[in-house]
Amino acid sequence: MPERWKASLTIIAVMGMIAMAMPAVAGVPDVAQSFYVPQRGTVATPIEGASASSFFRACPNNDGGTSLPNNARIKVVVRDVNGNGIQGIAAADICLLFNGGTPLQSFSGVGADSVIANAQFNQTPLCPDVRCVQADDQTDATGTTYITFTGATPGSPGVGTRNAFRKWGHYDTEIPVFVLGFKLSGRLTTVSANGTYSLQIKNYDLLGGLGTLMNQGENVSSQDFSTIANNISPPGVYNYWRDFDNNGVVSSADFSQIVQHTTHDCDTPNNP
Repeated sequence: MPERWKASLTIIAVMGMIAMAMPAVAGVPDVAQSFYVPQRGTVATPIEGASASSFFRACPNNDGGTSLPNNARIKVVVRDVNGNGIQGIAAADICLLFNGGTPLQSFSGVGADSVIANAQFNQTPLCPDVRCVQADDQTDATGTTYITFTGATPGSPGVGTRNAFRKWGHYDTEIPVFVLGFKLSGRLTTVSANGTYSLQIKNYDLLGGLGTLMNQGENVSSQDFSTIANNISPPGVYNYWRDFDNNGVVSSADFSQIVQHTTHDCDTPNNP
């Protein structure tokens, strides 16, 4: 066989190998180009950044009102190494990931480890086990979907409807976001750089539930109420997790919010 033919066949073989590899590469998230962003409001005209994350506060009953209001959510964008959106990633493969409890309670993993979402230590009332707070829908043609914290509205990604089994207590300094096993970075806004934001969701359940005593978690107790009432600034000591509206001060507005949720737990006021 002439050498020029051998060279041509080699080129054709290499090109074939590249062609076979490209679909696989195209379907793999590139963490350098994929990201999530805090949002609230409508999908058509969303509010992003600190003005969105200031609404990221939850009641362990997921009862609405000042709990996860105004379609509080993250937008998730998944792109491949070529910068193209990856379409059709299933909602169940896109998660806010919880361990379910603390290392002291023998929970472990790569999820948030001080968010309490387990039935093992919270049986009266019985709380659901939550590990994956999944996306509202599969990714679209641009690789975009949403995780609306209170629950998804079928056919309307980014719009919240209460999910009776999406309940948790306490908080964590970072709630990781995973897509197909890849951990994504956060952006404060869509046009910000990766790494400029980490997801945090405050909770009216501030205290208790991190140890091995039964039925101490996932409820807004008198102790939670008191830690707000006794620390309204001034002269109270500022604590980020007590500042539910994220305005830099624990105020009567934060007190008003916890009043609305005191005594709430996994079956109060809504069961389930």
